[in-house]
Amino acid sequence: MKSEGAPRGRPRSVERRQAVLDAAAELALGSETLPTMDAIATRAGVSRTTLYKWWPSSAAVLLEGLLDRFHASIEFDDDLPVRTALTAQVEALVHLLRDTPAGRLLRQLMSASITDAATATALLDQWMEPRRHAAIGHLERGIATGEVRAGTDPALVVDALFAPAYHRLIWGHAPLDDDLAEHVCALVWPAITT
Repeated sequence: MKSEGAPRGRPRSVERRQAVLDAAAELALGSETLPTMDAIATRAGVSRTTLYKWWPSSAAVLLEGLLDRFHASIEFDDDLPVRTALTAQVEALVHLLRDTPAGRLLRQLMSASITDAATATALLDQWMEPRRHAAIGHLERGIATGEVRAGTDPALVVDALFAPAYHRLIWGHAPLDDDLAEHVCALVWPAITT
């Protein structure tokens, strides 16, 4: 009987977690403001205690949900040439920001991060760092194989590659065009290639 009891409890936790992520997304996409922890808990049918046991803030809930849904926009095959992998990653980000509700939600989270340290931390830890880590991995692979010049600062290159997409998302001064990724990579690549 004990072996049957453990599996039944575990799926309920997984189901509750997914209910919370879904509730947070529904609330965020249906409003111009970010949902509170109380609103997420009520919508998901869980207690605030449960919510705070799993996440420190509503931003952390939202960003985990976004990362779960759009994880494919981060990971690309390590067999791809470095420039191809980086271009594909920037293209995926442009598509995500322009063609999905994630773009509007990320703008809200970026705005909230200015005055809310928990949102800023969640944005960095759960959205930016996984993307940066994947891109830095490609650059380090390129340095190891000689495709990328030794001494290249991978973190700085990643900033240069991704900043135009976020800059255009925030300011709206120029479109997130289909060819933005290729243009940005064409500018950056000559500075780092061997």
